[in-house]
Amino acid sequence: MPVAVTASVLATALAACGTVEQLNAAQKVSKAFGKIGDGKSAGFKLSIDATPEQIVAFAKATGEKGADGELDEKSAKVLSGLSLAVSVSADKPLKEVEAFKNAKGSTANNDLTLDKSVRVSYVVADRHGAPLLEYRQVDAKGYLHVDAKGVVKLTGEDPSEVDAVSKDLPPDMAAVKDVLAGKWVELDLQALADEAKKNDGKKARPSAAPTADPEAAKQLLNSLKDVLGRTVTYEDKGKKDGAEHIWMSAPARQLVDELFKAVKPVADKFPQQFKKFPSKAPSDVPDRKVGVDLYLKDGAFSSATFDVAQLADKVEPGVNFPVKLAFDKSAPNVQAPADATKLTTEDLMKAVLGLAAGPGAGAGSDLIPGTAGGPATAAAPLTDAQLKELASLGVPETQARAFNSLGMTFEDIKEIAKEG
Repeated sequence: MPVAVTASVLATALAACGTVEQLNAAQKVSKAFGKIGDGKSAGFKLSIDATPEQIVAFAKATGEKGADGELDEKSAKVLSGLSLAVSVSADKPLKEVEAFKNAKGSTANNDLTLDKSVRVSYVVADRHGAPLLEYRQVDAKGYLHVDAKGVVKLTGEDPSEVDAVSKDLPPDMAAVKDVLAGKWVELDLQALADEAKKNDGKKARPSAAPTADPEAAKQLLNSLKDVLGRTVTYEDKGKKDGAEHIWMSAPARQLVDELFKAVKPVADKFPQQFKKFPSKAPSDVPDRKVGVDLYLKDGAFSSATFDVAQLADKVEPGVNFPVKLAFDKSAPNVQAPADATKLTTEDLMKAVLGLAAGPGAGAGSDLIPGTAGGPATAAAPLTDAQLKELASLGVPETQARAFNSLGMTFEDIKEIAKEG
C-alpha cells in the first residue's frame, strides 16, 4: 500500500512534466522524478515547516481554532515540526516492484499474499525528531512501537495517566501493557491476510469489478496530459543552498475544474481508482495561482515546499504555513527490530480495544471487564452456532472469541459486524 500510494503521486507528477518537456525547467523536473525508482531504496519525509509563530498567525488569519478555542502558542509548538517519514527498500530497483507497476496502470493483483521482497517503515516524530509511533513491515511481519507517554504529553495531558491505565489492566491484557510500555510488538501479517481470505470465502462475494478498458485509460492519460500541459508552468529560479530551485505553479480553480471535466466522463470505467467520484467539482478552491517550490540535487528530486496559506480564502501578506516533502534516494534498508513481542490475532483485538479504554474513555471502555465503566463479569461464552453465524457476517472465529473475552456478547459482536 505505501509503495503504491507513493508511486501514484510520483507517476502523476512525471506524466505532468512529460507534457511540457520542450521547456528546460520542465525537462529537469521530468528527469528528476524519473530517477526515483532507479534505486532499491527511497525515503520520503513530510513535515510541518511552519514555526509556532507562523502557525498562530495562520490560525488567526483563517479562523482556525484548537480544541479549547483559539490556537495558543503551546498548541502551535505541538504542531510545528511534526513529521511523517516513510522508507521503502526492496531486493530490486523500486521501479520493478509490482506495486509501482500497478500504480502506473497495470492490472491490480487481488491476491492477499504479501510481497516479502518489499520492506516499509513509517515514523511519526515530534519537532525534536523523537519517534512517537513507528511501524515496519518486513518479511510479511508487522512491527509496531508507540511512545504512549510521548503522545499523551504531546496532547497536553499528564503522561502518568499511561502508567495508571497499564496498572489497572487485567493479566490477560499483557499485550496492551507491552504497547503502553513502549515495547516493540510483532504481528503476523500473512496470517491475518490468510484469515481474511478464508473469511471472504465464507461470504457471498460480489461479482468482480470490471478492469479498466485500455482505450479508456489511454484517453484519460491524454486528457490529463493536455490539462496539465496547458495549466502548469515551470520557472527556473536558479540555485539555492546547492540545489536547483524550480517554481511550479497553476491557476488553482481552473486546474481543478479542468481535471474534473477530464476525469468525470470516464470515472465509472475505473471503479478501483475512482470509487466515489464527486458529482461536481469542489467550489471552495481559490481563484488564484498557487505553486510549489521544487528543489533538485545532482539531477534528482530532493524536496518540495508548499505554502498551505495559498489555499486559504483570505491570504494576508506575510501569513505563511509551509509544509515540506523531502526525498532521500539513499535511505537505509528497513530492518526488523530485535526482541519484539509476538501478538496473536486475539492479542491484537484486545490491544485495539484496550488502547481505547483510558481513564474516562468513552469508546471501548464499556467493553472491557475490569476497566472503568466496563462490566464486572465476562459475557456468556459464544456457542458453535453463534460463531458460525458471526463468521458468515465476516467475523472470524479468533476475532469473535477475542471480542467475547473482552465482555462483548453475541449481540454486541453481531451489531458491529452489521455496521461494518
